Amino acid sequence: MDKHQLTQNIRNFLLGERKMDLVGICPAEALAEEPEGKRPTDILGCCRSVIVFGRRLLNGAVQAQFRRLEDGMAFAESIYSTYGLELIPNWTMALSTFYLADYLENTFGAATQPMGCGPEMGTLPKNTPLPMFAGPNKDGLIMDIGHAAVAAGLAQPGWSNFPITREYGPRVQFGCLLTDLELEYDEPDRGEKLCDPEKCHICADVCPMHALPPKASGEKSVWRIAGETYEVAKHRVNACTVAALGLRDEFAGIRKRGDLVEGDDPTDEEIAEAMKKFPISNCNLDHYPKCNCNRCQIYCPAGKWQKTFGDTGLSRGI
Repeated sequence: MDKHQLTQNIRNFLLGERKMDLVGICPAEALAEEPEGKRPTDILGCCRSVIVFGRRLLNGAVQAQFRRLEDGMAFAESIYSTYGLELIPNWTMALSTFYLADYLENTFGAATQPMGCGPEMGTLPKNTPLPMFAGPNKDGLIMDIGHAAVAAGLAQPGWSNFPITREYGPRVQFGCLLTDLELEYDEPDRGEKLCDPEKCHICADVCPMHALPPKASGEKSVWRIAGETYEVAKHRVNACTVAALGLRDEFAGIRKRGDLVEGDDPTDEEIAEAMKKFPISNCNLDHYPKCNCNRCQIYCPAGKWQKTFGDTGLSRGI
């Protein structure tokens, strides 16, 4: 089978059978400037291609978080957690990654490496071995799937560190698979910028822990992806963790635990001490309850936010 037909079969499998909304493919060398140990060929030595696929977050799941944040409906956090962030999106992407790997290996004799994805595997804070969600820093992932989505033309980096798509803004869950198959490749999105932090600073404004400094602060990180240079906010992971995990009662929704952390810039040691007091839960995949702030993701105006959420009344905005 020629390269074009093979690539088309993979796209059809993901868009049709697995019902993905976005599919992009980049060569392994597009991510050659990732940190050592996180490059595709570090993980699968024979890797030629990186297949990235995305599924939008349900509007209904996102609006549940609006109800929690805008109306104080604490019970809505479980809806957002289950259908928008943790349980269903994680299982959906994990299973789709597995079925794609199985399809390529059994049908084409390919070598594959399915990549872990989703918030449950999103970060591994340096102060604890617990796999927990603490924003889009992706320290715990073997490879940064958000960077792969940019290299495969599905997204541009947002100031928030989230990959932003034209269709859905940052409200997308991405999966990724490495393979030795040589395929047709997509180019990075070099069109009109989807995020201009000098004009729009919503992600910085809505962050209750100031984990995303505004562009004017000069606090930035520089990403090099597929030969392109991007500037994003210098994400303060520990600050993000306080709101994302509800380490203070103001963020904790229905799971009040007392204020386990003080201040807006906790140290690794303070986060570690807070986690020692964190209760075990049987309601989460990693057994630690989440509150899942995600304001920077759900209020980002990219991806027709106003038409989808503002004009429909699903959100009153900031």
